[in-house]
Amino acid sequence: MYQALYRKYRSKTFDELVGQDHITSALKHQISSEETSHAYLFSGTRGTGKTSAAKIFARAINCENGVGGNPCNECEICKGILNDRIMDVVEMDAASNNGVDDIRELKEKVIYPPSTSKYKVYIIDEVHMLSKGAFNALLKILEEPPKHLIFILATTEPEKIPQTILSRTQRFNFKRIAPDVIVENLKRITSLEDKNCDEEVYKLIANNCDGAMRDALSLLDQLLSFGKDEIDYKLATEILGIATNDILFELSDNLIEHDISSAFITLEEVYKNGKDISNLINDLIVHFRNLMITKTVKNPLELLYTTEIEKYKKQSEEIEVNKIVEILNVLNETLSSVKYAPDKRVIFEMSLIKINNLKDSYGLEDRIKELENIISSGNISISKTNTINSGIDVNIQRKIEESSNQYDIKSKVDNVEISKEVLIEDNKKDDSQKNEEFDIIENGNVSLDLIKSDWEEILNEIKEQRRLNISALLREAYIKSFSSNTLVIQYDEKFSFHYKAVSTNDNLEFLKEFLSKKYNGKIDVRIEIEDGKDRKKAVSKLESLFGKENIDKI
Repeated sequence: MYQALYRKYRSKTFDELVGQDHITSALKHQISSEETSHAYLFSGTRGTGKTSAAKIFARAINCENGVGGNPCNECEICKGILNDRIMDVVEMDAASNNGVDDIRELKEKVIYPPSTSKYKVYIIDEVHMLSKGAFNALLKILEEPPKHLIFILATTEPEKIPQTILSRTQRFNFKRIAPDVIVENLKRITSLEDKNCDEEVYKLIANNCDGAMRDALSLLDQLLSFGKDEIDYKLATEILGIATNDILFELSDNLIEHDISSAFITLEEVYKNGKDISNLINDLIVHFRNLMITKTVKNPLELLYTTEIEKYKKQSEEIEVNKIVEILNVLNETLSSVKYAPDKRVIFEMSLIKINNLKDSYGLEDRIKELENIISSGNISISKTNTINSGIDVNIQRKIEESSNQYDIKSKVDNVEISKEVLIEDNKKDDSQKNEEFDIIENGNVSLDLIKSDWEEILNEIKEQRRLNISALLREAYIKSFSSNTLVIQYDEKFSFHYKAVSTNDNLEFLKEFLSKKYNGKIDVRIEIEDGKDRKKAVSKLESLFGKENIDKI
């Protein structure tokens, strides 16, 4: 009869239990020095060796020829326990025996001494499933246990176990097994099965088993059962229903570049090939997590197990970490939504559109670094930037933004230099049009003093219209001038972030419309930033004339 790989190659000694050296060393020492406790709690994620360690422990403390804390697996006691012939070692599933009556019945049995072995060992799996009454009954046993009795409790959710139980056990936490350890074990087992897999296949399995050796062996079993002696990467992805790295990079490139059409085409190919949508979403989450690690960690290979690190580095340069976090949030929400959705594909397509509509944005730290790098490189000066921002009309600035990358400042400057004459000509035309359109304001009672006196009221009204960001950003600015129906708002150079944040097309259009309605006439808005160099020169000149101590710097 065929036996699954995870059962066939279950660890029979502590030395064979991979990835848990911190636990096996302690248990072997306790057994060899005869300093064992009456109760243990083995906790950790699934498939990490909790039950295997419990069974090895049960044989080791009863073994007649144990060496260094390991069972010999050759004596009558070891063979009897391995073949389930000795009733002194009992494995109990708390998920199906979780009532108080089950534990009371157990309490009646444990008082009797073992029949053939030295200790009676009760292994209670998934112990967190016990009811409150059952825990109370178990507590009575743990408080005054017989000398011949040892309990080994195993659980994946130790936080659900009462503190009264935890305080009476020795707790060992089984950690997730490292991918390289899983790969080595998979290679060993594949060799024993006279089969072979590509190196990429082992890494594919290791990255999709969440640190669980049992899950890894189940995936390997699925591949080997296909009947081929050689399993390559492409075949493995088809059998396991896992998206290939090429697909993940292609789909993520589409999302980063806001190419929703290509993203849908890629999804269509994946869907036709029979890939599960939930698995694809999960693979995409892992992919963007890898991008996030690559983007933020100095040596990403300490946290990633991949041969595609160069691809990750290259792709991470095309996206900001804030955008990655936003995408991960959308994907995680999608993964929860598709569980019970009748059509998973539609839900995923909606999420792709949502990701596509996410706005690219720099964080404050990234903005500052970018400006510092540009200034220090000498490619652009502050005065030149300010000249562009303050000397050119907002309409022209909008044209610059539309013809260049929104965040590439150097590119904006180059575009201004290339099309300077055309822009100046457009500016003159725009000014002539404004003079005709703004007669209502010029002939009315709107003045600079009036706007300044209304400024606090204006900010509050903007806030009431749920444009809190604009209201907050404008509080750091001041009114510079109002002429030719154009309101000029200026920022000090230290508020460059506020200046860039409020100067978007959407915000400017809102301000124009808001002020025009408020004063019953068309008003244009221009936002500038103060030229730090000119200010320093002026301060320096004043200091030379009146003395440094007589100048109050703001």
